[in-house]
Amino acid sequence: MQNITLDYILNHKFEKTGLESDYSDKFSRSGRFAPSMLSSLPDSDEDKMAELKTKLERIDYDKAFTNAKFEAKTNIKKNSFRKALNGGPKRKIQRVTVAKFVIGFELSLNEANELFTLESHPLSPNEVLLDAVVVHCINNHHDIAEFFATCEQVGLNVKACE
Repeated sequence: MQNITLDYILNHKFEKTGLESDYSDKFSRSGRFAPSMLSSLPDSDEDKMAELKTKLERIDYDKAFTNAKFEAKTNIKKNSFRKALNGGPKRKIQRVTVAKFVIGFELSLNEANELFTLESHPLSPNEVLLDAVVVHCINNHHDIAEFFATCEQVGLNVKACE
């Protein structure tokens, strides 16, 4: 993936912000098949979401952060994270949550791309503003505070937990 600079992000016209509610329909099969058919398809969206949850849980377990450190590094409430992981197959992990997790856990671009692929599609920094910010932050070793500052600077409305 090319080096995404702040200047590029500020001056590029993106197709999507990455925060749209219908975001995954462009990239997933859920826009092409009836919901009742999705679970019977090989490698269905539900299977991918289950695999994403498993990978997130494994990474969290391996790092063994305390709840306070987890929340400080990711800006994700640990209870909310647990509920999302333990929710049924239809409980989706949002793309912005994956972004916060990736930045907070200081994952590599390859690791991040794997998680984003499971969420709905691979990182698309030339098409999706959130993805460009994530790639920029990973390449520059930004922490969660710098991630939020970059989002604010480029006009991406990502909310921090209170």
